[in-house]
Amino acid sequence: MTTFKLHKPEEEVRRVGFVLQKQGIHERIPAQVGLNIDVSGSMSDLFKSGAVQAALERILPVALYFDDDGRIDTWVFSNQEKMASLAPATAKNYEGYVEREIISNNKLKTVLWGGTDYGPVIRSNLMTYGLMEEEAAGGLLGMIFGMSRDTFGEETRSGVPAINYFLTDGENADRDAAWTLLQKAEHAESQIYYVMVGVGDERFDFLRSAAEQFPNVGFVSVKDLGEFVGSDDAYEKLLPAELCTWLKHEHDDEDEDHH
Repeated sequence: MTTFKLHKPEEEVRRVGFVLQKQGIHERIPAQVGLNIDVSGSMSDLFKSGAVQAALERILPVALYFDDDGRIDTWVFSNQEKMASLAPATAKNYEGYVEREIISNNKLKTVLWGGTDYGPVIRSNLMTYGLMEEEAAGGLLGMIFGMSRDTFGEETRSGVPAINYFLTDGENADRDAAWTLLQKAEHAESQIYYVMVGVGDERFDFLRSAAEQFPNVGFVSVKDLGEFVGSDDAYEKLLPAELCTWLKHEHDDEDEDHH
């Protein structure tokens, strides 16, 4: 199994810049970088083999290029409300990150190795970046039952767009809930782009449909995660043309707002 080990982050950051130049991005566009990692039961072999750690190390140079803080905002998720936000991955702590922060993390015992739902972690992403807020519903029902409604916004809290890599090997059981969140975020022109990385032999109908429907969602099909992250064209696949076009659009809009 081919895999990837991050030895010289500076060299990899230069490679990221070169790939972006080929996509027409000749100056650095600031962005936040996040990673959602599926920790359902079927993912356990990918954790044991080191493929998930290798994927994190391959994505880190993207974060080092885009993010002023050089960090990957990291989440893990399985099913229902079983998800967690972890300490960000950085150039200082990435070695052994998956073993330390996920596999051996006692706080995640109730999260690890469950089923697969996307909605709760997408909701956490949007709320973390300030793109969604829960507000108390008005009227009698809101007062009696404490019901809330979601409001979606365009700009992140920092004003810097977010790129989120979504690593999963299974179809989700919460198609309607996850679709609604993506739909409402896209309708609000929320500053987040999802790169959905589907690992293995599943059809990934939901992810494919989302990528076709929403301009801020892309899909990458990966048969073998180790081979993918170890391939010479990994950055081209992690930084697809649609994402680069979206980034340029977000950057141009920001420039116009400042004039």
